[in-house]
Amino acid sequence: MSEPTLPLKEKLKICLLSFLLTLAIYLVIDLYVPAKKLLAGEEMGFSELVTHFQFYKKAPFIVAITVLMSVNNIKKKTKALAAH
Repeated sequence: MSEPTLPLKEKLKICLLSFLLTLAIYLVIDLYVPAKKLLAGEEMGFSELVTHFQFYKKAPFIVAITVLMSVNNIKKKTKALAAH
C-alpha cells in the first residue's frame, strides 16, 4: 500500500504561507528602528523609511527559513494524512 501524498496545490499553499510569514517577521524586524524613532517624535520621510528595508541582505536567510518551514509543514501534514 502506497503512502498518501499531499496534492501539489496544497504544497504550494504551504510554501506561500511559509514565505509570507517569514517575510512578515523580517518586515517587523526591519521596521523596529523607524517605529522607535516615530514614537520618540522624530520626523521621518518615506525615503528614509524605505532605506531601513534590507531584504536584499536577508534574502538568503528568508529563502532558507521558508524552505525549512515548508518542508517541515509538508512532512507533518503528510504524516497526519497517513495516520487517518
